[in-house]
Amino acid sequence: MALVFQLRDFTGDDLADVARLWHDSARSIGLGLSSHPTVEAYRERLAGEEARSWRIRLAAADGRLAGFVAMQPSSCWLRQLFVAPALKGQGVGVALLDDAKREMHGGFWLRTDAENRRARRFYERHGLRLDRLAAHPDHGQMTARYVWP
Repeated sequence: MALVFQLRDFTGDDLADVARLWHDSARSIGLGLSSHPTVEAYRERLAGEEARSWRIRLAAADGRLAGFVAMQPSSCWLRQLFVAPALKGQGVGVALLDDAKREMHGGFWLRTDAENRRARRFYERHGLRLDRLAAHPDHGQMTARYVWP
């Protein structure tokens, strides 16, 4: 049976759940920084970024958060896309990516960890093109920059 979920806008009431999902999903990848931020650090970042410039959309299934996408339309930048670890491969990421394509229909860019093969295959399967590999400007980790269209 296919997962049924709805897309909706982020509200302040979602802050704790989104921070927890971001934390858990980032850790589940098994790549990246030697120490991941805490749930509280993700919560503080979300609150600040959302207030400044991020547009955050959520996917919810059975009343629970299934994933989120954070966009910065003014910069044509898909900032974050994370799916609950137990729900990967069930269409949540595709729906969130398609939502970003509708929101930023003129095109956008994103970056992901260069070693995150699963994410890279996902983006390539869904029409994004590898633009370049480069060190992340903040922490130096190698990233893959993708563009759409």
